Amino acid sequence: MRVKENLIGAAIAFVLICGAGAIGANFVLKAMDDGDKVEAADQSNTAATNKPLHVPQVDFEANSTEGRAITTIKEFHAAFDLKVTGGGLDNFASDNDDAWNEFLTSDAFNTNKYEEIGKALTSVQGLQLDMNTLIELANIAREKHDPDALRFMHRILHDLDLYAFPNKETVQRDYWGVTNTVPSEDGTNRTEMEKFLEAN
Repeated sequence: MRVKENLIGAAIAFVLICGAGAIGANFVLKAMDDGDKVEAADQSNTAATNKPLHVPQVDFEANSTEGRAITTIKEFHAAFDLKVTGGGLDNFASDNDDAWNEFLTSDAFNTNKYEEIGKALTSVQGLQLDMNTLIELANIAREKHDPDALRFMHRILHDLDLYAFPNKETVQRDYWGVTNTVPSEDGTNRTEMEKFLEAN
């Protein structure tokens, strides 16, 4: 009788633990899915409603110079996702030196890295222009501590990662349409970025 009670108790515990695990996993997956959608509390930041006009057709080996450059783009996008999405951009008020100093020391602001990516991927139409824009935005972020520079850097890296160089695991969402590599027919977000660059 006691063995039967122990088995029933173990079965109940197993169901409760698995149920809690499933709830926790759903919470984490939802947070990951939502994370890249909102850069700040400002809901006026809207993704483009269309898809890219053209997408580069690339097939580089992962260990090639080109493959490593693409991996770096993906790593930089992940770094920006951690810092600016889900309302994280709000932490970068111009006077919040701690947040800025920590983020600005990361490789994602090393302009030499963007130059190396541009040299490695010269065969990809428009990519060098996007690297030049990232360099310009990184300099603005460093000199002026302007959160919009982070927002636009994130959007470029996002579109390059998810639309120019997707892999089998890539879930495409929130196409911003701000790059030369994967340009958009809807130029609203691109125009907003260009006005920001002109003003700075």
